[in-house]
Amino acid sequence: MSRSRLDQKLLKKLAQRLGKTEKYLREQVSKKAGKLGISSEAFLILWAKKEGIGTAVYQRKLPPNIQSEVRDTLPSIFTTRQPRLKTSISQKGKSQRKRSQISLAVEYLIQDKELFDRCDDLIRAKKKFDRVFREATTVLEDRIKKLSGIKNLVGVNLVGKVLNPDPAKAVLKVSNRKIEQRGFHSIYNGLMLAFRDTTHHELSERFTRQDALRFCGFVDSLLAILGRAQK
Repeated sequence: MSRSRLDQKLLKKLAQRLGKTEKYLREQVSKKAGKLGISSEAFLILWAKKEGIGTAVYQRKLPPNIQSEVRDTLPSIFTTRQPRLKTSISQKGKSQRKRSQISLAVEYLIQDKELFDRCDDLIRAKKKFDRVFREATTVLEDRIKKLSGIKNLVGVNLVGKVLNPDPAKAVLKVSNRKIEQRGFHSIYNGLMLAFRDTTHHELSERFTRQDALRFCGFVDSLLAILGRAQK
């Protein structure tokens, strides 16, 4: 990639964070991007994310195809070693990297904007992760209400009305096949009983950040299914 295509401000921030020259980083970006089969612009964004540098402004400036590269390559960031730089990492630096890893996981797992906006900061908190379950189930319940137009029901009563096991009676039809519609009804109904009702009426310290991440990823999938349902 030509030098002019890499964002100068972001490159400078990354160089300052790592204590390396911009020339060295350009070489590393080009080399590592080639190994991953993506553009240098996309890899620069990914590397900055990993180091805990905010990239939203820079990412929005990229062409859609390169933004897709960033999104599609995020999973590999969790398993692929990035360039090992001989710099002393302070406790603050280690903390920033840990936070950036969490942010990467959240960004990859949660594609629904509403769910992301309401749960991102709660997942990155240090404790009280039951708040994530409370907020995520609220987002799910609110989405069911908005898509169905039914406002006067909550929890299992809402699910029973909107996602009736019989496709002919359902307000939101996920599948024309009764067995599949019944299956989805059971999933949404079970989630309300197991997580929504519990976390909305009592506080709990039993949930970990990993629990919260997994749960949000699951809810994100359920929101996507609702988005494809027929009214």
